Amino acid sequence: MRKILIVMGRYLPGYKDGGPVRSIKNLVDRLGTEYEFHILTVDRDHGDTEAYPGIRYDAWNQVGHAKVWYVQPGGFTKAEVKRLADEVDLVYVCGCFNDYARTAMALKKKDEIMVPVVIASMGLFSPGAFRIKYPKKKAYVTLLKALGYFDKIVWSATSEEEAADIRRQVGKNAACYLAEDLPRKSVDISRDKSSDSGYCKVVFLSRISRKKNLTYAAEILKKWGEAYPSQQIQFDVYGNKEDPVYVAECEELLKQLPANVEYHYQGIAPAEEIIETFAKYDVFLFPTQGENYGHVIFEAMAGGCVPIISDQTPWTEEKMGHCGYMIPLSEPIETWTETLEKYMLLEQSEKERLAKKGMDFANAYVAAEDDYRIILNMTE
Repeated sequence: MRKILIVMGRYLPGYKDGGPVRSIKNLVDRLGTEYEFHILTVDRDHGDTEAYPGIRYDAWNQVGHAKVWYVQPGGFTKAEVKRLADEVDLVYVCGCFNDYARTAMALKKKDEIMVPVVIASMGLFSPGAFRIKYPKKKAYVTLLKALGYFDKIVWSATSEEEAADIRRQVGKNAACYLAEDLPRKSVDISRDKSSDSGYCKVVFLSRISRKKNLTYAAEILKKWGEAYPSQQIQFDVYGNKEDPVYVAECEELLKQLPANVEYHYQGIAPAEEIIETFAKYDVFLFPTQGENYGHVIFEAMAGGCVPIISDQTPWTEEKMGHCGYMIPLSEPIETWTETLEKYMLLEQSEKERLAKKGMDFANAYVAAEDDYRIILNMTE
């Protein structure tokens, strides 16, 4: 059986990083009987000071279909990465703006890793995401290019658009392989009945970071509340408070919501209950600045929650099976408020039809596992 080493910042039982953890978990769940997955990761979740309880160090931990090797923060040493890379047929690195990615690329440049090294860009080069802290990111990429760190690696992208984003920053000759992220394999839930006209349960579920754009969601709802004072929205937010400075900005805006928008922070939704969480709501409001896949969009549809999303994801209205709405971030804010109002004015039977359509779409959705097999079977 072919052995794959996945190097990533955090993995199970962690869940605060959202999409990246779910992407790899879904990959392992779907292909874990065909490949032997080894995962090198840190021993605690995002922002935590304590390690996961019950894990073993200097030994493999069986987590689902994967063997997981946990290290303490700062433990992604060259010796450790090289030792584990010597035991496998391919190294798959999640992201490139981190210490373990630099280590893997440096080892590959010096031919100290002899197997293929694949970097999953994880949406980091999308225009919206790359624009955040742009000078720092641009300088980082320019330096790594000058050092030749990108010369011997290949990239994993989830779409042609993401591949173009990678080549725009890394170089036009960057070798990119396409493999769309794999969703959860099966979905079987019951959902709450859709709200009556004039009332709507809206949810924002994602990491609370600048890229995810909760501030703009708050501005949309403030504008909506002022335009339609006779109607009511319940707005619940789930997510890890990743960036304290940005969280403070969000909280200031959320305090300004009008009385007809009732806001509550609900903490972090457990990773295995995200679809069930979405099933409690009518609309998923997600004006994100960049997603390479957007697991939460698929999961919202699986829960019968209608997505209203930005154009900075691979999910177009057609790709969503016309179960949701996609609005360019360049559009005026009124486009968002009017779309939300358009949904709210639907007959309840039409809302139920949209919800069921989304759930049926998610159950029927099949991603191309063969694309990942092409990557995982790669040789030098």
